[in-house]
Amino acid sequence: MSATPSETALAAEFDCLMARAGLTIPPARRAGYLVAFADLRSQIALLHTNHSATVEPSNVFRLSPMESAR
Repeated sequence: MSATPSETALAAEFDCLMARAGLTIPPARRAGYLVAFADLRSQIALLHTNHSATVEPSNVFRLSPMESAR
């Protein structure tokens, strides 16, 4: 997955995915969905990069279930 596809390639990928899912996108909403799709695509690319242990959070929070009040 390339980091920054052209607008034409992005629109073609979006159209292909929507067709495969059987979704019909209203023309009035397509531009907004394309912006959201581009953002989602960049977030997915960020998640799939390799991260070292130094970028992990130093704390892990655990919440214990509340005991029922009697």
